[in-house]
Amino acid sequence: MYTISPYLAEFLGTMIMVIIGCGSIATVELRRSKGHGDNFFTIAFGWGFAVAFGVYASHAYSGGHLNPVVTLGLAVYGEFDWAMVPGYMIAQLGGAMAGALFVWLNYLPHWKATADSKIKLGVFSTVPAIHNYFTNALSEIIGTFMLVFSALYVGVNFTPTLEGSALTLNLNHVLKPLAYGFMVAVLVVGLGGQTGYALNPARDLGPRIMHALLPISGKGSSRWYYCWVPICAPFAGGSMAGAFFQLYYHGRVTPFLFITSGFALLVLLFGWWANQHMYISRSAEIIPEPENTEATAASAAATYMPTGSIPVVEGSPLMPAPTNARVNVQTGRGRSGKE
Repeated sequence: MYTISPYLAEFLGTMIMVIIGCGSIATVELRRSKGHGDNFFTIAFGWGFAVAFGVYASHAYSGGHLNPVVTLGLAVYGEFDWAMVPGYMIAQLGGAMAGALFVWLNYLPHWKATADSKIKLGVFSTVPAIHNYFTNALSEIIGTFMLVFSALYVGVNFTPTLEGSALTLNLNHVLKPLAYGFMVAVLVVGLGGQTGYALNPARDLGPRIMHALLPISGKGSSRWYYCWVPICAPFAGGSMAGAFFQLYYHGRVTPFLFITSGFALLVLLFGWWANQHMYISRSAEIIPEPENTEATAASAAATYMPTGSIPVVEGSPLMPAPTNARVNVQTGRGRSGKE
């Protein structure tokens, strides 16, 4: 089989992941998109399949990390060469930036149609529902710990191959990407309501850089004051997962167990300090705004409350006919009291 550089594979796999993942957010959030107004599950499973297909594209050549946290966690666990870690991380960041560029190009007319700058930033990078550095960092640490720990457990359980007269099927290449994808989707659904879940420093930092560089109409701030959370917290959670998996699966206590736990504690302490001394957005939540469409116009008309005088037509339900008028019960027509 023809092989490519593992760094190129990581670049392409991460690019595919970001195109599909950030594209699913754009489909739901950007105004006048065909999928506008859909729900959080669409985004969660969009990211799940984004991860799966990114891993499918790169797994045979690089292992399909697509995430600096996974690369670091595997190195801490002892399953990946430390010398390759920097190159993998650079390739993943570059792939995420390239993927964000394609998402911007794909939705060119929709950036101007969308007024809310928070929604535009949310397509590229994470925006917390409630801006609290400590709890946002804690959520990302929990999520990435679960991601890397589960990925390692999937790795040690998927090992067999099916061999036949005409086919050899490697279940690692077939089932692992799906397992990873569903793992991400379930984590986003179950735990991602607070931060939207980066779980991946490259996935947040790369598109955030592109948000700052690209000429996006009315894009607003890239919120660099928040970006340390989706970078540092996932690194803390993922590296700690690799060290704890050594203890859980092999019964070995390594220095990394204490180093990574200390780093996670340091991140949380900094988050607590940041709540007291750093800028916090008044409202970081993305709140969809109704479009000016026929449906919203009809809804507004149905709930309209008049503020001025209402012209009343004689004989209408608001002003009955004169008392001297009589109605023919057979024809329904009124006539004067004088004959």
